[in-house]
Amino acid sequence: MAIGSKRSRERRRRNAQFAARAAKWVTVLAIFLGLGFWSYRTGLDLARAEVTGLEERIETQGNEIRDLHSRNAQLEGELRQSRADNAALQARYRRDVPAGDAAALFSLAQQRIAAGIPRERVEQVLRDAAPVRRCEARGTSRRFAIVYGTRIPENSGIELAEGLVRVVVSTANQTDEINRTANVVVTVAGQDPQTFTGLPQRQVVVLGNAELALSVTSEIRGFATAALTNCGS
Repeated sequence: MAIGSKRSRERRRRNAQFAARAAKWVTVLAIFLGLGFWSYRTGLDLARAEVTGLEERIETQGNEIRDLHSRNAQLEGELRQSRADNAALQARYRRDVPAGDAAALFSLAQQRIAAGIPRERVEQVLRDAAPVRRCEARGTSRRFAIVYGTRIPENSGIELAEGLVRVVVSTANQTDEINRTANVVVTVAGQDPQTFTGLPQRQVVVLGNAELALSVTSEIRGFATAALTNCGS
């Protein structure tokens, strides 16, 4: 009877030890499972937070890119408008500001007005201007005395075309080489005098819209001859 009780106690003791060990391992396993679950949840939360942050950054950058595209389109529109305005301004400048021959003509008109010629007179001359026609019909031919010396009298030379053209021939000394040393001064009304050297001379004189041929020769000692064509009848 005592032996059976001892065995029963031993069995209960072993069962208790097994239960304690099992409880210990279950507790350890539960702890590890809890730690693993906590780590999983923590990692999941961190991943979700990181994903949320990335999504917010992507959305922010997307908004910035859209804003940049919008601003770029606006700047391109402003650039096109600026180019169009600049082209219109250049066209207006070319239209309003004379250049080339027109600029030279405008400058000449300003000079004449500054010299005291009424603006109305300058405008009238421009309105009356027409294509120049060459007149080659036989015209006036007159002989006049050559001036010797450096002093040129006011009444020297000869006038042609009713006083619109004046020709003076002079030389410093009386010489037989007049054809080489002669100074020929041609003055046309409204124009600056022109000086030529030597004889004979063949020049073109413009009076209004007519282009006349002027020739100056010397065939008699001490005299010169000036001939000017006309436009005929």
